[in-house]
Amino acid sequence: MFRIEAEKLLVGFVLSFIIAVDMLGTTMLGRLIPTIPSSMSVLVSLCLLIRFRYIKKFSINYLIFAPVLLIVGFLVALQMKNYSFLAYMVLIVFLYDMDMDFILKVYCAVVIPFLLGTVFLSLIHIIPNLQFVQMRNTGMVTRNSFGFIYPTDFASHCFYLYVALSYLNRNRFLFTRSVLGLGLAAFIIKFCDARLNAMSIVISVVIFAFFYFAKNKHRMIFSIFPASILASSGIMYYLTKNFTWSSSFYVAMNNLVSMRLKLGNDALKTYAVRLFGNPEANFIGYGGKTESVLSYNYVDSSYIQMLFYYGSVAVVLLVILYFVRSWVIYRQGNYLILTLLSLITWNCMIEAFWIRPSYNIFFYILFASATIGVERKNRSKK
Repeated sequence: MFRIEAEKLLVGFVLSFIIAVDMLGTTMLGRLIPTIPSSMSVLVSLCLLIRFRYIKKFSINYLIFAPVLLIVGFLVALQMKNYSFLAYMVLIVFLYDMDMDFILKVYCAVVIPFLLGTVFLSLIHIIPNLQFVQMRNTGMVTRNSFGFIYPTDFASHCFYLYVALSYLNRNRFLFTRSVLGLGLAAFIIKFCDARLNAMSIVISVVIFAFFYFAKNKHRMIFSIFPASILASSGIMYYLTKNFTWSSSFYVAMNNLVSMRLKLGNDALKTYAVRLFGNPEANFIGYGGKTESVLSYNYVDSSYIQMLFYYGSVAVVLLVILYFVRSWVIYRQGNYLILTLLSLITWNCMIEAFWIRPSYNIFFYILFASATIGVERKNRSKK
């Protein structure tokens, strides 16, 4: 018992540090506080190595992926002179066999006060609530960031936090969770005009309601969900690579995803995609300021942006990892987590937060132990 509690204390500390450092950079607070070196995140993540003295059994795909992830993370760090990606790879590797629900609880315990505190500080004008006025088909809209560097950053934090909290309470409070989810989606639409995240929250409400009533019964459609990462990343790369103004189809798709195809295509023509990242790539967006950006070229799609920041080897490796682990989760019968992982892959076609721990904590439970698996093991022993 003491060992288990000590292990949770260690994991809780490391996760809290990594999530807090990453989230700080997404708020206007990050402009007031000295930047914490990315190498510090690597050192803190390495503390989890202590856990492995008690782990006696490792899965085959873990033994295959773990060293490759660490090696690629190190090579990206050398190429880009930045250790954030290496810290993320160390974190996912060393969270092996940790209880999934505990990881989500730590995430929520850090993000909830951070999110509410940032919003509160923006409302009392300690930090700015950046407001962006943009033209939509329905007219002019004002997008609020509520203390974050951009409205979609705030909205994305809300989406991932809602999904994590709903999963932890998956067997209770359905009506309350659904009402809160729909209300949160409406709030995000009205005050942030973050349509993708609002839609993602609504879809997650439907997903949780479905599994609440239908339980966790197997359905054939679940067998195709592991391929979501292959489809979403492949489709986004194909559309971006082949975008042209001369095709009405590509123009329509570009409008649908708010110019992301055009921006990604420009980036592919401007910067080379290298094996372990291109330090020359420089994406300029609106984050952290409301002044007009004449040279705006920010690439939002996770799959396209990561090609430049982390390189083609890293992106292909992570796509394969996500596919393999999703298939394992499917075989384990945890269809709710599988469905949420699939939803996130489609969200990340447009959002840039696929492996950011303060956003998508679900990326870091790929090697964790699912509660449903533990429950089945316990039943089999009785």
